[in-house]
Amino acid sequence: MFRYLWIVILVLPLQAQVAPPAGWSSQNLGNAIVMKSPAAGPHIGLAILPPGRPIGETKSWFGKQVLAMAQGMGRTLGATEVMEKDGILIRVVQAENQNKVAMREVYYGYPVPRGLEIVFITIPPSVTDQEPVLETANTYVQDLAAKKFVLEVTAVAQTPVQTPNERGQYITPLGRTDIDLTYHAKAVIPKERDVPLRGVYLFVGFGFGASYGGVGTTMTLGQQMKQQLLLLFENGVAAKTDLRGGNLAGKYQAEGFATMDVADPRAVSGSPFGHWADDGNTVHIQWNIGAPTDLVKDGDSLQGKGEQWKPFHLPEGDRLEGTFVRKMEAGLKSQAIVLRKDGTFIGDGVNVTMGGSIVNPAFPERGAGTYEVHKGSIILFFSNGFTQSIACVLDKPNGVDAKTVLLNGFPFERVR
Repeated sequence: MFRYLWIVILVLPLQAQVAPPAGWSSQNLGNAIVMKSPAAGPHIGLAILPPGRPIGETKSWFGKQVLAMAQGMGRTLGATEVMEKDGILIRVVQAENQNKVAMREVYYGYPVPRGLEIVFITIPPSVTDQEPVLETANTYVQDLAAKKFVLEVTAVAQTPVQTPNERGQYITPLGRTDIDLTYHAKAVIPKERDVPLRGVYLFVGFGFGASYGGVGTTMTLGQQMKQQLLLLFENGVAAKTDLRGGNLAGKYQAEGFATMDVADPRAVSGSPFGHWADDGNTVHIQWNIGAPTDLVKDGDSLQGKGEQWKPFHLPEGDRLEGTFVRKMEAGLKSQAIVLRKDGTFIGDGVNVTMGGSIVNPAFPERGAGTYEVHKGSIILFFSNGFTQSIACVLDKPNGVDAKTVLLNGFPFERVR
């Protein structure tokens, strides 16, 4: 069976626009040019995508686009900050595919007249940093940037996107893959399976995390500033996640916690989950992965070894009244959401918070419906039947007084 979603395809002979490195193969796949290194040596892939038009500050936009694309290709393990070298933005991501193979992905972005051209290379673990093929790919991208190469495309037709074929493969701009590269909204847990929270605590401080030394380098561990949440559920399940999405070696929940099914033993059998017990003075947590944690009660807070966990308020049941706008630079279109006390909303551009139309095509760019705030999520029920849960943080404990609504880290400020 095919599920149809109409999107634009491109019919220009893309591969004719630029020659690949010597000995490499090149083909047009959808709206991208995909190149592969010679089969005789270590194999890496290189993809040239159409230019994107940054929304807001370019570096921030590029960083978020990279993460959205990387998350669509597998489970993200870690990422560098966005670096800039000779006018080229660079971000390296390590992602694990469904076969548990950790791949390095190096994303490049360079300015062109109509936006930012994006190129990325995919590096399997068998390719070391010293392999000449990696230097060839990096030099090739540098040359594209120096020439301000733009992948020209012309939209002339439409075609449906399909679900997996009979072999369970997806047909994507990068060829056939066993991984669905499109983001699919996680299901909101139904009321009858929803487990209440007993406590939520915040830790702000330094901890060990994953980082990279630069393009093509392997992942290393070091100290990073962290904002982590500890969630204690009434059924004895504990979870430790990141409050924000910067530390991708952590367990950030872009949808908030309305989609976290802690009633399913299979869903909580690994990281970042465990089980907790309270003896009256200390909260004991046995993690599924890692050493156990003992947190001593200190008033409303919990004290651990070098850690203080303070109570944290997750938005719950709030009904807001107002128009909230993510303000963009002059000449760029802002995004907005109108929230009403009667539980209805109107959204314009809110889909950028969950990857935008390229990564999350089912999320309407404009639409209306009803909303609910639950467990740190704002759940948007669109009138066309689509539902999206988004991590939600309010700057005031009482949502009525909120001046800023953070939707998956994107700030929407009240304008009326």
